[in-house]
Amino acid sequence: MLTILIVEDDPMVSSINKQYLMRIIKPENLTVYQTATAKKALAITKKINPDLILLDVYLPKTSGTELLEQFIQHNLHPNVIMLSAAKDSTNINMALKYGVLDYLLKPFSFKRFKEAIEHFLKYNEVLQKNNTVSQGELDHIFITQDMNNLNDETGLPKGLSDFSLTKIKTAISQLAGEFSNQDVARQSKLSRITTKKYLDYLERTGKLSTKVHYLKVGRPIKIYKLNK
Repeated sequence: MLTILIVEDDPMVSSINKQYLMRIIKPENLTVYQTATAKKALAITKKINPDLILLDVYLPKTSGTELLEQFIQHNLHPNVIMLSAAKDSTNINMALKYGVLDYLLKPFSFKRFKEAIEHFLKYNEVLQKNNTVSQGELDHIFITQDMNNLNDETGLPKGLSDFSLTKIKTAISQLAGEFSNQDVARQSKLSRITTKKYLDYLERTGKLSTKVHYLKVGRPIKIYKLNK
């Protein structure tokens, strides 16, 4: 039995999210709680420790990202998927620092919502095992999902997600001057294989300029610079 908490102040949106969940997970295997405020969400989380929280950013009095900070302060670490219209880098960066499983920008499609929930279900299944976890299972959690996000709605090339692109842009903004793929991978906490695809895209679209840096030993490396 899975317990999922929806934190959304719009009753209609909250109801739609619940309906979406019940299309993906059998109702007999699911218990859904709903609340409109961060204060009540914190109290519910303390009481029932939900398997997953679907969290909006824009909530009355206390925002969703402020609630994430409260979770940490109270030594609570629930799995969270953000569902919000908030596109600003501050809220997104705070969500990434907390370690949200996914970040869906409203309005999102059922297909994109389903991908996020299925990713959580796989994540939950793997981590509920009593035995050790393989590298392949970890790759499925941390890499595959980013590469399979919906592309026909973002306008990005196949294999790139808007969520990961935002994460990489945030990492680049925190790097001063010139940087390498390894620098971006370290800053964004993604694999170098993943970040290289996004850096190539940003270079092709004119957002980055590059040059080759020759080392005394080893292969030359590509150095990137953000175009202004």
